[in-house]
Amino acid sequence: MALLHRLFQHEDETVAASIRRQRLERTRHDLADPAQRTTPVHAIATRWGFPRAAEFTRAFRTAYGIPPKEYRHQTQGIAE
Repeated sequence: MALLHRLFQHEDETVAASIRRQRLERTRHDLADPAQRTTPVHAIATRWGFPRAAEFTRAFRTAYGIPPKEYRHQTQGIAE
């Protein structure tokens, strides 16, 4: 067993789940960042390893209960 997997053997999440959670947290941070307001959602998703928009949207909604575009609008006060 690889060292990294050994480190996670007593944790509640797998190595892959931990990495995915961290990538989602980074996308969430970027979506809320006013300096990145003009960066398209799909570009932020791709930057953090989510090249397929539908997969990213599903993962984000599952993690945070809201689609990424709506999250961005709520956190940045963007009117639809």
